[in-house]
Amino acid sequence: MISRILVGLDGSKYSEIAGEYGIWFSKKLNKPVIGVHIIDVRLLEGPFIEDVAGALGFTTYSDITPKVKEALEERAKVILDTFAKKCREEGGDCSIAQAYGIVYKELVEMTDPEDLIIIGKKGQHPQFVNLFLGSNAENVARHSKCPVMITNDKFKEIKNVVLFFDGREKSIHAVNYLNGLYKDLGLNSVKIVSVLEEDSVEMKNHIKDLLNTHAQFKYEAQFF
Repeated sequence: MISRILVGLDGSKYSEIAGEYGIWFSKKLNKPVIGVHIIDVRLLEGPFIEDVAGALGFTTYSDITPKVKEALEERAKVILDTFAKKCREEGGDCSIAQAYGIVYKELVEMTDPEDLIIIGKKGQHPQFVNLFLGSNAENVARHSKCPVMITNDKFKEIKNVVLFFDGREKSIHAVNYLNGLYKDLGLNSVKIVSVLEEDSVEMKNHIKDLLNTHAQFKYEAQFF
């Protein structure tokens, strides 16, 4: 079961939607949601800041670093305060946090296995930032020790779930995880999809037996 929801916020449209989902989960599950903004230290050091300093006419990048840091901190405050205000107005249990570091590493370090991370699919100016820093959503998903939800650019209440099931331990864990959320989230339907290497009646029956043992919700099973 989820103990906390952590939402990665960077001021982009995608992170705004991630924030909406965080508030929604907080209200549905009666759990705290934490809005988190990480200032990426790579924006304050090395070639990146040198290029910015040169473009703005500073003789050394040490001259501009404090100004960039101050601007990033002011922006972080606006982002977090905006999220906190919206969350409280909508009745969510909200807190905020800001840190410095490598974004995905800091987010992962902040979480426990019982938490849920929500992060937007793309960040602010993805065509520019990803070229230098990479995809935070992908890195969080790869390294996280807790479940990760990656959101698109539109909010829509979750009513239906598709779960891919192959009978292995992790997919059984996913079914058990959904057991704890099905009623609280008010889901309408769950579709469980299994892709088999060959049309094996024995394997189909094995997967059906596992689902009957572990699933505590109504579902539709499909095999391909």
